[in-house]
Amino acid sequence: MENTSKKEIIVSVLLVVFVLALLNPFDILMSSMLHMLVLGILVAIVGIFTGLILNEKVSDERERDHKDRAGRIGYTAGILVVTTGVVFQTLKEMNDPWLLIVLVVMVLSKIISRILLRKYR
Repeated sequence: MENTSKKEIIVSVLLVVFVLALLNPFDILMSSMLHMLVLGILVAIVGIFTGLILNEKVSDERERDHKDRAGRIGYTAGILVVTTGVVFQTLKEMNDPWLLIVLVVMVLSKIISRILLRKYR
């Protein structure tokens, strides 16, 4: 396995572990507010590192194609999850404004970037 693949797997596992610890789905952890704050900061740091910084170097066309496809798949998965959350919360009559903001930002950023890329290409 490549060194970059190992890094991606390790960082992804760390992100999942930190998110699960933060959500505490089975009430296993009896966390104080300080623990939850630290876990939230860790999730943010690892999430930002994974999403923005990790492995952004492209050396040939094949890697560019893989990066573009991964971006499309990630965007599509994000839209599906956020839209499902919006629909679920609408049915429960308790909309979280953050889900709506994320949905609008994702869609508008894609549309604006496509317009600008076409215009300045």
